[in-house]
Amino acid sequence: MKIRMTLITLIIASLISTTAMPKSHSNGDITRNHVNLISKMIKVVQPDLAMKDRHRIAYSLYLTTKKYRVDPKLMIAIIATESDFDNRKVSTTGDLSLAQINTDIWNKEFERLGLDKLNSKRLKKDENYALSKMAEILNILKNRHAKNDNKWFARYHSHTKKYKTAYSTKVEKRMRMIASMN
Repeated sequence: MKIRMTLITLIIASLISTTAMPKSHSNGDITRNHVNLISKMIKVVQPDLAMKDRHRIAYSLYLTTKKYRVDPKLMIAIIATESDFDNRKVSTTGDLSLAQINTDIWNKEFERLGLDKLNSKRLKKDENYALSKMAEILNILKNRHAKNDNKWFARYHSHTKKYKTAYSTKVEKRMRMIASMN
């Protein structure tokens, strides 16, 4: 009798919890929600960027951050600091794309790690590629430095303390802007 009552209680509880569960969302809905959120984050730090451009970059960022498990807020803050989301930008030191990757420096490191070298032409033309390589670089830096350096992300710009400090201040300011969005 006790077993039967326990079984009936479990069945009733499972029926109640099943009917109380919210409908599941499709993968498309989840992706759309993430892309919209990332697009809003971009708008906070770069309000002048056209909506279609924001959305295109947000979609690429969503795929990249999902693949490489990088915080999209961090990538957005770095991109806003580095290039203001201009994929055609080339710095005085030769950094390329919206990700502002220095191919001279990073090709040496990629070669040392046994990774494929960066394609400079593709970096300038293909935002997906640039964001993917940016996330790969951030993962390398995080794995190397995050345990001993809470501003490890500033090494994306420089390994020199003076420049790292100024850079981390700029990136953190943008991350606070993103965090304060409604």
